[in-house]
Amino acid sequence: MKKQKVVANVLSMMMLGGTLITPVSAASSRVETIISKMTRKQKVEQMLMVDFRYWDEDTSDGVQNKAFTVMNDQVRQIVEDYNFGSVIYFAQNIQETEQSFNLTKDLQEAATKDGGIAMLISADQEGGSVYRLGSGTALPGNMALGATGDASYSEKAGEIIGSELSVLGINTNLAPCVDVNNNANNPVIGLRSYSDDANIVSQMAVASIKGMKKYNVVGCVKHFPGHGDTATDSHYGLPLVNKTKDELMENELKPYKDSLSQGVEMVMTAHIIYPQLESDKIKSEKTGQEESLPATLSDDIITGLLKGEFGFDGIVCSDAMNMAGVSATWDQVQAAKLSIAAGMDMLCMPCELKSLDDLANLDAIINGIVEDTEMIPDERLNDACRRILTVKENRGILDYNPANYSLEKANAVVGSNENRELERTIAASAVTVVKNENNTLPLRINENSKVLMLCPYNNEKAQMIMGWNRAKEAGLIPDGAEVKVIRYASAAMTKEIKGGLDWADTVIINSEVSSAARMGYKHWLSQGPNDFSTYCKQNNKKSIIMSVDKPYDVQLYPNADAILAAYGCKGSSVDVTEALTGGVTSSKAAYGPNIIAGVEVALGTFGAKGKLPVAIPEYNSETRSYNDTIVYQRGYGLTYDSLITDKSQLEEVINTNKDLDTSKYTDESVKAYLEAFNKAKEVFENEDATQTEIDQAISDLNAAKDALKEKVVVEPGTETPGKEETKKPSNEENKGSKVETGDNTSIAGFVSMAAAAFILGVYLKRRRVND
Repeated sequence: MKKQKVVANVLSMMMLGGTLITPVSAASSRVETIISKMTRKQKVEQMLMVDFRYWDEDTSDGVQNKAFTVMNDQVRQIVEDYNFGSVIYFAQNIQETEQSFNLTKDLQEAATKDGGIAMLISADQEGGSVYRLGSGTALPGNMALGATGDASYSEKAGEIIGSELSVLGINTNLAPCVDVNNNANNPVIGLRSYSDDANIVSQMAVASIKGMKKYNVVGCVKHFPGHGDTATDSHYGLPLVNKTKDELMENELKPYKDSLSQGVEMVMTAHIIYPQLESDKIKSEKTGQEESLPATLSDDIITGLLKGEFGFDGIVCSDAMNMAGVSATWDQVQAAKLSIAAGMDMLCMPCELKSLDDLANLDAIINGIVEDTEMIPDERLNDACRRILTVKENRGILDYNPANYSLEKANAVVGSNENRELERTIAASAVTVVKNENNTLPLRINENSKVLMLCPYNNEKAQMIMGWNRAKEAGLIPDGAEVKVIRYASAAMTKEIKGGLDWADTVIINSEVSSAARMGYKHWLSQGPNDFSTYCKQNNKKSIIMSVDKPYDVQLYPNADAILAAYGCKGSSVDVTEALTGGVTSSKAAYGPNIIAGVEVALGTFGAKGKLPVAIPEYNSETRSYNDTIVYQRGYGLTYDSLITDKSQLEEVINTNKDLDTSKYTDESVKAYLEAFNKAKEVFENEDATQTEIDQAISDLNAAKDALKEKVVVEPGTETPGKEETKKPSNEENKGSKVETGDNTSIAGFVSMAAAAFILGVYLKRRRVND
């Protein structure tokens, strides 16, 4: 009965007409022709997004987990035999540019053999904590973008992602993540969210999608209806969000509606239960119990809300079906059937594919769907394939041609200097200073400075040194200044760390606190930074805490002189010794830019501009959780200028104005002008002038010049006592000047001349006629 109910709901929604499920009526004749020639099995296969993250060609040799980076005969044959609609890449697959380019080309060659359909080649290239291209531009991530407060940066990030994916033949990005991070305890979204404010999320997401579209890359918003207000990671469990539809519409669902209005072509669903959106339960063949339906299996959410009420006409894709949010409760075959019956168009990773042995599971899923024509009628499969093929047609994927791709171009674009320089600017613009006692920041390094950098993981060492070296290249680190970087692997005051603290006069400490359970100084990741900054306070040394994970830890560390947030802890595979030899490593490997940016802002290479994109709720050490008191409001952030200043424009303005003749202007306006001019000269000559002071001096001088008033010109004998006057030019001086309105003599002369010219013209015309 429950199965029949699901099918009945789906069919009733489909029968409401093309206004709700538009691909049915909007599909081209080409798409309809393709569908008409497909078998049920081929249609089901077109609805699968499979992965070959790892592949074991020989299961008898005892070696497993071999990253699939190069096409082999086994995978080639599988892709040729099955009509897969999509393949999803992970970081294991796309490690280097040439290797990624060739793998994509080989996969599409196998898919299109003998007239087959080209695939959606997809990846989760979100940027920040989730990125896949090993040689690409990692970017600082969504929360960092939210901290910049500038949607144009999000669009530029989308352009970087789109440009790098497209040249490799990766035509689909399973991003952006548009979850609203309104739960500080969220274990999986966090930095992947732009903000805890739905409006900010919408603005940033729409801009990102726009940027990717410029490079013809399909975007995908996720995780519908929203994964931001959960305390469980759906990779490992099944979260529940007990909110009403009205509550969701005001918050979680807003970014989806805004993204759909901008033409996004794919939506990924969440493995989350929303009991107030879907109340039905179905007996699980795996547990034997009546189980609630997560969004991925819910017809009320997929067909009723997303496709129906929201009118979404693109591809609805599931999150990975092998995640515990589904697989712990549902058998693989039953889960796939329920999801498709509910309105799912594409199943992501319906089962593991690591060797030929796994094909039995894949075939069981495909056959289970093909054979159940009652639960999944032909029209349900046709609707899904119309959506998939229409997107492929619109993006030119049906006309895939390997000649359109160039390895030379791929090498020039992926991880390019231009992209990484823009990445650097965006990351620095996000860094948010929340505490700065006695103007500790930006640090002013002299030849005697000794700076110690502490980080909890070795792969962060290179990032910290790269930030230092960039400041040195910028002229902010004089010869003689020294730096050391040490890893703290516990909160223990080891001999090495104590020696470093005693040696240094300034200490920068990375705080990497990812959850509330690590907040209260009872975990080494928060206890260490607290103990080290306290030691600095007791021994008259400056300490700067840099939050490099979720920013909720900025409320900790009362003894730190300054605290800033960088919104990312992705490290680098670059050896620290390579980073020591130059400001920017020559390695093509992608690396997280956040820690580097934090150091650059601390050292003044960049100014501090970022604002908190989320409110910081107070942490209660007794309950080990957050309460309703807000320590820092969203939008809070202290600012300061970069120590690197540009006086070229000020110099130009001063030189332009130095010879200005002030004699023809009133004394009062000249006085104000000269004050602004002299102030501009003082700022120009001041070596410690900030960029804000420089820009203000330029603005003030220009404004004073514009405000200059000419002296009043009066007729002799009509002077007003107390007013300045200048002599009006004589008639002799006025010779050759333009006729003024009201000059009757001049106008009369002009009229007489015009009349004479007219009479002469008539006379000559008549003469020509008579001749």
